[in-house]
Amino acid sequence: MAKETKKSSTTPLIIIGLVLVAAVVGFYMLYSTSKSPAANNSAGNGRPANSNRPSTVPANAPAGAALGINMLGAPDAKVTIEEFADFQCPSCAAAHPVMKDLQSTFAGNNNVRFIFRHYPLPIHDKSYDAAAVVEAAGMQGGPKFWAMMDQIMANQQTWANSTDYRNLWKSYAQKVGLDVAKWEADSASVAAKGRVDLDMQRARGVGVSSTPSVYINGRLIPFSDVNVPTMKQLIEAEIETVTKAAAAANSANAAPAANANSAK
Repeated sequence: MAKETKKSSTTPLIIIGLVLVAAVVGFYMLYSTSKSPAANNSAGNGRPANSNRPSTVPANAPAGAALGINMLGAPDAKVTIEEFADFQCPSCAAAHPVMKDLQSTFAGNNNVRFIFRHYPLPIHDKSYDAAAVVEAAGMQGGPKFWAMMDQIMANQQTWANSTDYRNLWKSYAQKVGLDVAKWEADSASVAAKGRVDLDMQRARGVGVSSTPSVYINGRLIPFSDVNVPTMKQLIEAEIETVTKAAAAANSANAAPAANANSAK
């Protein structure tokens, strides 16, 4: 009888012990999952750790907003550098000086052109509106588009963390010499937002899943290579490649014509 009582009294302790073990195991599994690359992907930077996406631009990708204010360089350039960016993405702000340096380096080189595309990510609450205000600046001329972009990127941490961000944007508009009243109206217009939407359609069609995403002649460049020395080397190599290919094609086309003339 005494043995029966002892066994009964230890049963609750065993149950409590099992519950504690289960809780510890569950906590460990949850902790391990939270530390995995897929869960810890720095989404706030716009750089998912596991990004399964095409490495080249599909031929049937949407065209995006019409080229003009968002392009620097010759329209018929042999090499195109196309950037998809989010104005609230810290990685984009870090890459912006690199892109500006490259634009300056290749300015006047008719072989190269730069195209900027908007891709505001859903995780950033002000990025879509920021894209629209840059487009609105561009409605007052191409240089204003790039000047406003510079202000938005350079001051990202200030406005992104402010509840008064629209007044900050207004101060940037004044600084770059915009007609502020017109700019404010254009920022809310279908025309400005429509261009952003078209760029977003292109980004999705291309397979962009993080920002910044930079392509050279349709080939995705790893983010780790988006630095001035590497990008300069890649662009120059691409110029050489397409120039040689064009020369070879011209020679091949010229040969039959020469043979035909000699036969006359």
